[in-house]
Amino acid sequence: MTPLRLYQTVHLCQGRPRLTDVHAAVLADAARTLFGVGYTPDLRQLEARLAAAAKAERYPQGVSAFVRIEVADDGEERLVPAGHSFYNGYALRSLMPQAMLVGYDLPLSSAPTSVREAAALLARRQAQLAGADVAIRHDSRGICLSADDAPLFAVRGTTVLVSPAPPDAERTLARRAIEAAGLELREEPVERGMLARMDELFYVDHRGVTAISSCKGVPYMSLIAERVAKAMENMF
Repeated sequence: MTPLRLYQTVHLCQGRPRLTDVHAAVLADAARTLFGVGYTPDLRQLEARLAAAAKAERYPQGVSAFVRIEVADDGEERLVPAGHSFYNGYALRSLMPQAMLVGYDLPLSSAPTSVREAAALLARRQAQLAGADVAIRHDSRGICLSADDAPLFAVRGTTVLVSPAPPDAERTLARRAIEAAGLELREEPVERGMLARMDELFYVDHRGVTAISSCKGVPYMSLIAERVAKAMENMF
């Protein structure tokens, strides 16, 4: 039987972990709620261990690295190296993937569990089989929630929309960056029928900002996504 686990992927720039407190808080809440166990790491020690884990991999100098925190259902933690970036810090990724809509509801919880991760991987595989790169997930009500496993943002003019969901590190990071960029952020349901009227779609994960090039034949720009990415990096 596949063991249950929680996960968060931490971005390290110049060897320094970012948003460690937010990642730890997400894991602590989910561990308590779903597993009934405590997860209360010393943040300074956790940051030191994250930095050591990345350093041990000897990733290329001058680019960001990623380390994944996993917490098992018995509360045991492990750190797993998760590769490196092509960029130094957060950036608008040069790749603009095509997306397609995939409908599914998550079982039991939207917390960052291995179940949610497996569902996102399967959805992405379905999108790839259909010739797309990314799966935009909508639930049974037709509300768009994520691109692969990351929160999805839709842009109309200078207003950024995101469907309501529990807070996590990526949503927290994106909210701060959108506000820093002087843009309006509205948290309201983004229905799948609205996507054709949007100017841009982008998502935010541990790497930074990724703008979507098209979905269902509708092309999108990336001007606001670039502003958000610049504001995101300028916060650090």
